[in-house]
Amino acid sequence: MNANWVNELYVATAPAATEGGEPTWAKLCAGIESVEFNENEQNQQYFFLCGEGFAHNETTGAAPELVVSGRRVAGNEAQDYIAGMQYKLGADRNTQVKIVAEGKQIVCPATVGAITTFGGSTLDVNAFGCTLRLNGKPTVTDAA
Repeated sequence: MNANWVNELYVATAPAATEGGEPTWAKLCAGIESVEFNENEQNQQYFFLCGEGFAHNETTGAAPELVVSGRRVAGNEAQDYIAGMQYKLGADRNTQVKIVAEGKQIVCPATVGAITTFGGSTLDVNAFGCTLRLNGKPTVTDAA
């Protein structure tokens, strides 16, 4: 069994300088206590005569997202980049994400939402969180 901490999560803090080049990646791990992956599948359900009353299901779409939460670490490149988007809208919330998990590398354009840069009880370190919503079909390859 693998613990969740072996997985890696990155955000692109700058786009690729050239067509086909690599963006500038910042690892999102300092202060992060939880990453939840939600597939958000869309399913069609059919009841065919030959199913004798039982359904046939087809997954016809997905809107994957990662819900990230933890503690604010000011000065961390990835957290500072995301925090800088908090009061922006539209294309200013777009980036790319790279996930390395279960022997795969997943890269996809994403929109950053639900950004939290402070909060919690009086004695807590400020909260940090965001939701990374994947835009389009991700590119999945074997991890190096």
